[in-house]
Amino acid sequence: MKKLLLLCAGALFAVSSFAQTEEVVVMTVDEVVSKRPSIKGFVSNGFWDNWEMSFGGGASMMSVTNPFFKNAPDTFGKRIGFEANFSLTKWLHPVFGARVQLAGGRFRNLSELTQTTQRTPYMFLHTDLMINFSNWAGGYRADRTYYAVPFVGFGYLAMDFTDRAHELGYPTNQELAFTGGLLNKFRISQGWDIDIELKGWAFPEKGLPKTLNQGGSLAFAYSATAGFTYRFNQRDWQREIPQAYTDADIAAYAAAVAELEDDLAAARNKQKDLADQLAAANKKLQNAQDTPKEVFINGSCAVFFSLNSAELTQRNEIVLGMIADEINSAPANKTYTISGYADKETGSEEYNLKLSEQRAQAVADFLESKGVKADQLIVKGYGSNVQPFSGNIENNRVVVIK
Repeated sequence: MKKLLLLCAGALFAVSSFAQTEEVVVMTVDEVVSKRPSIKGFVSNGFWDNWEMSFGGGASMMSVTNPFFKNAPDTFGKRIGFEANFSLTKWLHPVFGARVQLAGGRFRNLSELTQTTQRTPYMFLHTDLMINFSNWAGGYRADRTYYAVPFVGFGYLAMDFTDRAHELGYPTNQELAFTGGLLNKFRISQGWDIDIELKGWAFPEKGLPKTLNQGGSLAFAYSATAGFTYRFNQRDWQREIPQAYTDADIAAYAAAVAELEDDLAAARNKQKDLADQLAAANKKLQNAQDTPKEVFINGSCAVFFSLNSAELTQRNEIVLGMIADEINSAPANKTYTISGYADKETGSEEYNLKLSEQRAQAVADFLESKGVKADQLIVKGYGSNVQPFSGNIENNRVVVIK
């Protein structure tokens, strides 16, 4: 019996050690996270996590030859014995686990030979494969309150091993028994469950005393017990974090962030320079004694845009703000033409025409927001058929004000 106990404990330890194999590295943008192997999307916890210790007690019964009751129904109450059990379970996954259970008790049977009640002490040590059907069929949920856990297993069954049984002439009967059943778990707190276990097991009938042996091949035993389970250490499960980025992806991302930070610093410096220039220009205008001259009446002003864009930059808005001041101080009957263009190297003619019109309208809208009257502005878009400037194609992504 000691050898079998050590064998069952060793089997449970070996199965549980599955969670301690080589670690995999899961990398994200922000950090590198070390995770254990995963099974169907869940990360396996450590060896000492997801253990359960259970104890319970209830009724038991043994039947020979016939699967249930050979005797008349009125003997049912006289044939009920008792059982107490202790279990240690390791869950390897939200669905799969392994258990070692030691159950002991006493059967009560009516002897066919003596017509007396025969009490048979027993001890059953077995290891089981546990399947959490609720998590399997309904998906893993940490807040579930009921779990249906069917199980199958095998182990060592000993009967009539007490001194009293030997005094009555019954030898110790040792058999290999196979078991199966349903464990109903009701979660009452983060660490405690209430259990109701329905279990049956089968073993050879030939080893039973002659007073019970009916000449059949198998004997059957049944038990119904209730008890408590305490779950300790890590109790829940984490879903696997997929490896979404490689080392090259992370390096490229870091380089892009550094480049953007440099660009932002340069833009802030330019913004400060433009702000200083604007302050100086405003001061000059305030101190001027004569009416300001329109710097563009006999010429033109150009506003440049980025590729495929009709959005005004901060620099453009500063320049257009100064132009709006000039227009507002000029004669009210004077009109100005706003002409939009697009470079001919990119986009179709239809697209470039629409883009040039959007650019011209963006300039007109901004000037109107600064007080310029809409009837002073003539807005046109020329697309890429007209290229106002030669040389660099970027010079033709422009709106010209005349």
